[in-house]
Amino acid sequence: MEQNAEVKESGSGYFRLIIQQGASQIALRRFSDWDAVGRAAAAAAAGSNVRKDIEFYDYIANITEKTLFDGMIMVTIILNALFMALETDYDLKYKLFGFFEIADEFFMAIYTMEFLMKVYVNPGVYWKNGYNVFDAIILVISFVPMFANGGDSSAMGTMRIVRAFRSLRVLKTVSFIRGLQALVVALFKTMKSVVYVLGLMFLLMFIFAIIGYYYFGDPNTGDPENWGDLGCALFTLFSLVTVDGWTDLQQNLDDLGMDSSRIFTIVFILIGYFIFFNMFIGVVIMEIQHATKRFENEVQSEREASLVQKKHTIIQRQKHEIRKLIQSQTGNFTKLVEQFNKSLRHTDYTVMEDLCTSMSFIDIYLTTLDHQDNTVDKLQQLLSEAILILSVLLEEDLIEMEQKAMRERKIKMSEQQVQEQGSI
Repeated sequence: MEQNAEVKESGSGYFRLIIQQGASQIALRRFSDWDAVGRAAAAAAAGSNVRKDIEFYDYIANITEKTLFDGMIMVTIILNALFMALETDYDLKYKLFGFFEIADEFFMAIYTMEFLMKVYVNPGVYWKNGYNVFDAIILVISFVPMFANGGDSSAMGTMRIVRAFRSLRVLKTVSFIRGLQALVVALFKTMKSVVYVLGLMFLLMFIFAIIGYYYFGDPNTGDPENWGDLGCALFTLFSLVTVDGWTDLQQNLDDLGMDSSRIFTIVFILIGYFIFFNMFIGVVIMEIQHATKRFENEVQSEREASLVQKKHTIIQRQKHEIRKLIQSQTGNFTKLVEQFNKSLRHTDYTVMEDLCTSMSFIDIYLTTLDHQDNTVDKLQQLLSEAILILSVLLEEDLIEMEQKAMRERKIKMSEQQVQEQGSI
């Protein structure tokens, strides 16, 4: 009270104290409103997904989100593929049969643990992912030989076929490599266009198979082994469309005296291989290019999302520090600002909302600078060429002026000589 009375008597100090207290109250009120909105949103988000086993859930979620976990699964897949390759050696499998069985059960235990952990963390998201569903199907198929009893020979043959499906475990690598996922998506999206191309190719092969059957399929004078029926003719045309061994097929027809068959073979290869087969390859390549572009855009979006998350984390940390300062504040607003400045570090990120801080703007700006550099280079080349042309023109003008001056001097000298002769 005595300090306030002294300040009040000092005049200007009294008004300064009023301004500082007013600013402090405004800042506290605005921050309390800002913080209340943030806490309410966080509480609403947290209240929608409440689990009773929070500690165990966080522990499992942290494990599955680490890159070390994915790396361990990748190493397991590679080792499993290596062991399956070694099992194809009969002698080695006979000597180490027990070891291979234990190793297979060990790999199955790791795959099962991965499946249970991911389903436990977020079952809804897991079953919405097609790659996860594919992994689960492979896991179920791998469990079939373990619980099935091999009785008769037919059952043993079926078990061999089922065990052969263990090789599908190698496809689990697609779930961990996003580049492979983009290629798989591209291949599935090309199915519609590829079906159309293959349908046209099949119609073409059917027409030529009928023609080939009637021209070259005669049992007495033709080649019934390759053109004797519709199935053989289609298989022969498949060899022609892949340009695999077509010279041998044509040689057989030439040996039978059918020289006109060369026109048939050339026309079919031109249409089937150079048009339809290359069209099939072109459709696949175009879709892969589109998928690669979409993959790059997704990576760019994830980078921008990570930057937004980093900004949000910085703002939350600054909120927490301001809240601690306000709770421990007993002085005026000036001291509050000074203490907050002391809590800042030179390594802190600066959160900005300007357009110039976005990744897309930076890319456009750098591209513009590249175009500007190219334009400046071209202008410099044009300037050097213009200077060269002007220097040549100037040199020609100087030579012409010198020649003109020499002619004028000669004329004057001749006139002087004439005058001198006339005076004599």
